[in-house]
Amino acid sequence: MKTTPDLILASASPRRRELLERLGLVLRIEPVDVDETPAQGEKPRAYAQRLAAEKSDAALTKLGQQILPILTADTVVVLGDDILGKPADQDEAAAMLRRLAGRRHEVMTAYRAHFGGGMVERVVSTGVSFRSLDPAELRAYLDCGEWQGKAGAYAIQGIAGAFAIEVRGSFSNVVGLPLAEVIADLRALESLPGYPPPAFGGNAR
Repeated sequence: MKTTPDLILASASPRRRELLERLGLVLRIEPVDVDETPAQGEKPRAYAQRLAAEKSDAALTKLGQQILPILTADTVVVLGDDILGKPADQDEAAAMLRRLAGRRHEVMTAYRAHFGGGMVERVVSTGVSFRSLDPAELRAYLDCGEWQGKAGAYAIQGIAGAFAIEVRGSFSNVVGLPLAEVIADLRALESLPGYPPPAFGGNAR
C-alpha cells in the first residue's frame, strides 16, 4: 500500500479529505486558520476566491517550499446575493433551510493549487433545487444534527439528499470539492504523475 503523500490538503474539512481519498490519493493534512468574515458588500464569488487565496497564502507561509502540491478551498452556499454560512445554532439552521426550501440556490467552491512555481485557481458553481419541506420533516432534520458545521445547514451526501430535486453541475462540488476540475488542474500542473493509482485504491469494479 502506498504511503508517500500525493498532496498537501490545507483544510480541516473531513468531506474534502474523504472525496480525495476515495480517488486513492494519499494526503498530508495541514489545516490553516483565516478570518472567514465577509467584507462589507462583498459578493459571494469574490468572497470564496478571497478565502481560498488567503488560505493558500497562510499554507505557504506555514509550510514553506514544498515538493508536494498544496490545495486550499472554500465552499459557500448562495441564495441570491446572500452567503449562507455555517449556522451558529439550530434556530439559524432552521431559518436557512426555510429559505432554501422550494427554491434554487448555488453552491460555489473556490480553490487554489500550488506546485513548484506554478499556480492555478478556479471557481466552480453548481445549481441545487430543493423541494418544499413540511414542518415535521424540517424538525426531524434539525434534531438529527447533520446540519452542524455545514454551509447552508445541510449535507447533500447525507439525509438532506432527499431534499434536492435537481443538481445542475458537479455533485462533489456541493459536498465540498469539484473533483473533476481539481484533478484536471493538478495534472495540468504536472503534480500528480502517479494518477490514477492502481485500481483507484483497490475499489475498482
